[in-house]
Amino acid sequence: MKHLFLIRHGKSSWSDASLEDWERPLNKRGLRQIADMAPVLQRIGAFDGAVYSSNALRARKTIEGMLASLEDRTLAERIAFKSRLYTFSGDVLWKWLHKQQDDGAITLVGHNPALLELANRLLRHPIDALPTAGCVHILLPIQRWKEIEPDTGALALYLKPAWVSYAEFQRKQSGDPGKKEEGHSLRGLALSLPHLMDRLTELEPPAALGFDPEFLHQYRITIRKVRAVMETLYALSGDKALKAPIKRLRRHAQATSALRDLDVFNETLLAWLNDPEFQDALKTTGVPQAFRARQREAQLAFAQHIDARDYLDDRENLQSFVRSNRLKAILDSLDKHRTREALDARIADHNARLVALSDLSPDEDFHRLRKCLKRIRYLADLDRALPKAFRKDLKQRQTILGDFQDRHIQLVFMQTYQAEADPEGRLTPLIERLSGQKQADRQRILTLDVIDAPEPLTRTGRPRTQEA
Repeated sequence: MKHLFLIRHGKSSWSDASLEDWERPLNKRGLRQIADMAPVLQRIGAFDGAVYSSNALRARKTIEGMLASLEDRTLAERIAFKSRLYTFSGDVLWKWLHKQQDDGAITLVGHNPALLELANRLLRHPIDALPTAGCVHILLPIQRWKEIEPDTGALALYLKPAWVSYAEFQRKQSGDPGKKEEGHSLRGLALSLPHLMDRLTELEPPAALGFDPEFLHQYRITIRKVRAVMETLYALSGDKALKAPIKRLRRHAQATSALRDLDVFNETLLAWLNDPEFQDALKTTGVPQAFRARQREAQLAFAQHIDARDYLDDRENLQSFVRSNRLKAILDSLDKHRTREALDARIADHNARLVALSDLSPDEDFHRLRKCLKRIRYLADLDRALPKAFRKDLKQRQTILGDFQDRHIQLVFMQTYQAEADPEGRLTPLIERLSGQKQADRQRILTLDVIDAPEPLTRTGRPRTQEA
């Protein structure tokens, strides 16, 4: 079995018209792309074998920049720059690859359309595009490179910068058209739902890969926003056509919970490992390795979940429903002012839960309050007429409740792990500190005041004034 990695150069600059094509450098975006891709490519083994590159400046700067960012001087010694690889013909690359004598993997840094043509000549199932700084990893059932044949390769991995960096992904994302509507109109909801479902679909591949945990976080936010809107419409209309979509959304949101908890926990674990008070206990008890392994298992489980036929069918049904005449009829049947009534009802529910909390309340009551607040904020995000101070208050409350949730999970993880693998109690000081921090978080929540609902809107869309 042979491994072939095809890497397209980073985004290049066209700002100097006097330069020959061979001389064009990378632009700022290209430099960001290679910085994002380098550690990921190293992680998947793209630099483990021989590395060949076109000698064009943009290709040289791509591979040199990647290897320089990894601070491994031995990698640079294995780069060979070839003038023949400065080509836009896939046939030239095919003939070149056919003559290679390397025993192991080959990484080729070059140009389109040559790389894409070579990839699709080798692959049993072609790919549509290879963006700048993108990579295709192909598995070939051969012992020597001269044995390559068309349509025999399997796609091991397809990567692009927008799938390994959320910042790069977000750069090209369009805004929510529903937010451009004045006030909290049902027209805004009708525009937001299709946009949110499209965003969910676009977030799936990078969330499944897991190179940047922010993708999963944004996937969770998006799926919960859609669910919050659907639940609101169901509460207002009572239309049973909304029950199935809500059920699907709830199930798929729950499928992200284990992975998200582990993503957040492992980020916190890095900070603990830099704390002299706890680093020895964490290392000797094997905590870092154990939770990285759990994270990998959860990542795989999530990737399998969203690749399953049931999930794909559910997503297709949801996409169809948010664009259906049935949903349009539900929206048309509602008075636009009733959406504010739904927000007020959620605020009232939240306030009742908050007032009922005490020192003796179980943790689950605090978790329910957090979920209730999230639904309020998701609805508030769709209503541009709400005051900024109100939005700011919601965000601050969500941070406080989120801190408690994170601390609760950290404590459960560490207590469970201690019972399994720390009979000597080396982790006890850290567990005691977490327990104290969690109690402080509970007390902070208990001191919160109730949420002041915004002034209700009149039929003219203006806040109702107080009578003298």
